[in-house]
Amino acid sequence: MKTKTILQTLLKSLVIGAVYATALALGGMILTLFGLRLPEVKDAAASLMWSFAGGVIMGLCLGPIAASMPAARTRHILVWGSLIFLNIASVAIEGYFFAPALIGGGLPALLIQQLLAALATSWVITRLFASQQTVTPDTPLRRSFISWTWRFITGTLAYVIFYFIFGGINYALVTKPYYESHTGGLDVPAVEVTFTAEVIRGALIALSILPILLTLRADKKRTVLLTGWVLFAVGGLVPLTMQVGALPLFLLIASAWEILAMNFSTGAALARLFGRPEGLEQ
Repeated sequence: MKTKTILQTLLKSLVIGAVYATALALGGMILTLFGLRLPEVKDAAASLMWSFAGGVIMGLCLGPIAASMPAARTRHILVWGSLIFLNIASVAIEGYFFAPALIGGGLPALLIQQLLAALATSWVITRLFASQQTVTPDTPLRRSFISWTWRFITGTLAYVIFYFIFGGINYALVTKPYYESHTGGLDVPAVEVTFTAEVIRGALIALSILPILLTLRADKKRTVLLTGWVLFAVGGLVPLTMQVGALPLFLLIASAWEILAMNFSTGAALARLFGRPEGLEQ
């Protein structure tokens, strides 16, 4: 990548960070005016700063992909909007079970706030990065209802399996003392509750990645790498930035490698399940 292109990507990503943080702030103000309660924020200025950082990460990760993906602007907004919102929503819903003291009864308002921010962010990503290449019609991807259904169920369960494998290892080696002492409001729900929460999150992750997998025109190896990286960045790094200050730094770092293993593995599985077959990439 040329130096000029790198600088342009960085500057555009800074704009995306500003839009994301501003949309969250304005959305929160509007929801509060309507009487909806958001989770309590101890340091509003720090929260805004880390939201900006999360938006920059989105720009740096998604911008280059958008620039190389010929598609109509409405398709771009759908791809990036669903990717951002459903991943952040899945983390928020999981947090409702694992950190009830942090989320409390503010989950509905939090989801609406994130939806508004995702729409604004997907629009600006599209405006700043979307490819100007001529869009050629896609080769139809025909699968039966049964085929789509088993792929979706398998993709959802793949995340759950990876969660219990990598999450279990990380819990045993690192995070157990933090959960047992309820650091930062963390809690350990019953196994059946954990399973339910992760099934919901797995389903949302599968839905989030489906539009981009049906839009990308790349070989399978590149699709697997991009999908894994996108799920780690948007579904892992961005939510972690929002927990800086609320959770210990060591716990955040330990969680980062766990999420990398889970989300990248899930992304690879979903790319294999939902990706376009050989011969339909172009």
